[in-house]
Amino acid sequence: MMIDIHNHMLPAVDDGAKNNEVALSMLKEAVNQGVEHLVLTPHLYEADIIKGTGDWKRKIEEGKRTVLELIDEHSLPVKVTVAAEVRYQEMLPIILEELEVLIGGKYLLLEFAFHSVPNNLERIIYEITRQGITPIIAHPERIKPWQREPQKLEELVNMGCPLQMDIGSFLGTLGPNTEKLANFLFDRDAVHLVGSDSHNLESRALYTKPGYDWLSDRYGVEYADLLLKTNPGKILNGEPVEVYPVNLEPARLTWKDKLLNLIKT
Repeated sequence: MMIDIHNHMLPAVDDGAKNNEVALSMLKEAVNQGVEHLVLTPHLYEADIIKGTGDWKRKIEEGKRTVLELIDEHSLPVKVTVAAEVRYQEMLPIILEELEVLIGGKYLLLEFAFHSVPNNLERIIYEITRQGITPIIAHPERIKPWQREPQKLEELVNMGCPLQMDIGSFLGTLGPNTEKLANFLFDRDAVHLVGSDSHNLESRALYTKPGYDWLSDRYGVEYADLLLKTNPGKILNGEPVEVYPVNLEPARLTWKDKLLNLIKT
């Protein structure tokens, strides 16, 4: 059973599906690509709850109700779970206390700003894990500071945080620097989940089946199953996912590599 652990299909909630029609098209496309379970993860920013969590909660409940009605009305063979993609923010303790954002009652899909990450990140992760919550780091390959210094992800993995990669990243639809880090993380066995992070059917399409095929061709069916079936299934059930220590120090360049880079520039 393929599971899409990260997407934005709730209608009129964030920058994902803008209305019911788009949401229905995305749901149908997920089914066409062989996805049997969708974890709907709308963005949750500080601005969404600055005046309290009530409005966001009502908006999410309405979106979930709409999606379930669409699934029932069109007899779509897909299950849904609603969580959130939570941007790191000072209000995180309130979010964890007042909102149902966890996957499987244990996992938090946690994203960071694309151009900066907190200096005290290890401490932040430690405080979250003290609550019995395991942060899943959303699309780290797209974060600029980690593209420059991938070794800074090492401690997060070694603390037990699964890394979730966007399928578009390794298919090359999200830019060369993103694709480069995606391949680096694959080569270092530092990827534990992949998700579509789909927002629509055009610029941020689903790509789940192409992603599964790419993984199968490059690393084998067992690995594709691990990232799109086994590990997401464990997370949905609140079960532990195996996260092994990694070495993310970039390989040292030889004098020939340095000369080639100099010629290219």
